[in-house]
Order: sequence, then C-alpha cells, then structure tokens
Amino acid sequence: MKTEALWYLGERSIELRKMEIPEPKAHEVLVEMEICGMCSWDVLAFAGKFGKFHPYPFAAGHEGVGRVIKVGDNVASIKVGQRVACHEVPIGTLGGALMARHAIRTEDKVTVIPENPIPLKYWVVEPVVCIVNGLVYAGIQPGDSVALVGAGYMGLIFAQGLAKTLAREVVAFDVDEKRLSLAREFGVTRTVKIEGDAIPEDYRKHFDVIIETAGKPSSMQLALAVAKTGAIIENFAWHHHMHEFDLDAWHINAWRILNIQPGVNPHFGDLFQRTIDLMIGGTFSNERLITHWAPVEQAKEIFATALERRDGYMKGAILFS
Repeated sequence: MKTEALWYLGERSIELRKMEIPEPKAHEVLVEMEICGMCSWDVLAFAGKFGKFHPYPFAAGHEGVGRVIKVGDNVASIKVGQRVACHEVPIGTLGGALMARHAIRTEDKVTVIPENPIPLKYWVVEPVVCIVNGLVYAGIQPGDSVALVGAGYMGLIFAQGLAKTLAREVVAFDVDEKRLSLAREFGVTRTVKIEGDAIPEDYRKHFDVIIETAGKPSSMQLALAVAKTGAIIENFAWHHHMHEFDLDAWHINAWRILNIQPGVNPHFGDLFQRTIDLMIGGTFSNERLITHWAPVEQAKEIFATALERRDGYMKGAILFS
C-alpha cells in the first residue's frame, strides 16, 4: 500500500516521501500512526552526524504510537481500533519507520494502550520504557543513596521513577535551575546546580548508585567522582566522544559501570506493558516534559528547534492527522 514517511537525507535535510509498504502478513498488524517522539539520535540524524551508524538516506522514527487498522489472519491478541505502542525494529526494515503515516509490525512488536484519559500528545512510550529498563538494572536497594547526573528529558523521567524507590536519598545534578526545580517537584530529595566542571566536595565518594544521563565528558567525570566503593554507575546517556578514566580507580573501587540501552536486556519488549500501566497509574508522565509538537508536514521546523535547543525545547513529537 502507499504511505508517506519522513526520510533523513543529510545535514539539516529531511523530506516527506511517498513510499510503498506491504499489506500485513499472517502474524502482522498495520498501524496508522498518531504520534512519534523525537529521540536524541533523531536530532543527531537531522544534524547529518549519523552516517557512521547508518548510511543516508533512511526513514525516520522509533518512538511511535498509533491505531491498528488491519490485522493478519493469525493475529490473536490485537484488534482493529486498538491504540498501540510500536516497538523499535532495525533501520531499513520495510514498514519499520514510525515517523510515517503507517507502519507494519509483528504481533509481538506492539503493545496495547488501554483507553485512558491521558491526552494523545503525551503518549510517547518508548523512552519511558528505556527509563524503566535503567531502573531494572540500577539494582537500587532499600536505603541506597542515588545520584542523578543530568535533569534533561530522560533525567526527569528517571526522577519520577526514582522517587518511588526505597532509596534513602536521590540527589539530582544539573546546570539548569529550571530543570532542577522540576526534579524537586517530581520528588528527588535535593538538587545541586553545577557550575562549570566543579565537583561538589560534599558529595565525593558519596553515592551507592549513580545514573548519568547528560552525555558530557564533565558529567561522566562527576559520576565517577561521587561514586562510593562498590557503586553501580549507569552510563545511560549516549556519549558521542572518547572518554578516558583511571582503570586503577575502577579496579580498586570495585565499580560496576553499566552501559544501559535496550540491547542489554533480552526481554526489553516485556517492559512495554509494565511501563504503559505505570504511565496510566501516574508514576510516569510526559506532561511538562514534551515541550514541542509539529504536524509531519512541518517536521523540519521542529527538528531545527531541537538541534538549536531554542524556545525552551526539551522533547519534541511529530503528529499525524
């Protein structure tokens, strides 16, 4: 069938292209997309810096939600009309891109979102699943002291979840006071505004668990500096740079430094239903965190806003009529 999808063409070049996708096979569903979040790697792709990971051009989007409009003959658990969150599939998969009017998924690669009062514009699910995955691997024990390094979009979703754990304290670090204020509203114990590359002396070797979401060399230095002996350090952010650290310190301090992304968890897809339930129950919310929306026809404008980090941008989403 014919549809349209956004394609990354290179630096600051994106285009809505007509394309063909197949009819759903026996175990597949056809989804009419409603909304797709803009990930940091989407912005990287728009900036023209994704070529080392996948050659241009390629179709965009992996944080999509939509309504099922057709099901294959052997689909048992999904019905036409249900809203679903689509799971990510490899770039280049036919019908896989989610900044598109339609997408194809196998039955096990969508998760039903029950009818609920949350507005559609906040139903970006996949990044919240990533946060739940990060919490699973953080191994937070009752009474732990937790550092959250970075209070951007992902960091503030983390703040919402960390506030529900049995941690003794959750301390958020960031350079932006407005974002730290949101972190306090979401339930962290206290916040610390970072000035330059300074390491707050009161917090050196202080934390049992450190979750680093800022993706900067200085934020990783901070994460290492505030880690106790035996600490878990989650490298959650995608760092686009080389980084050196002292292997003696890693060994002597018995740090467990974890790369947290979907591929580390063979059961990542199982977290979608749990995450959706938590979103409906109010543990996680995108309200106040998704700051910009645009119809697919105006995608270039919102991508430019995201790349330049202007107009209070924190998280964006593409809408489909």
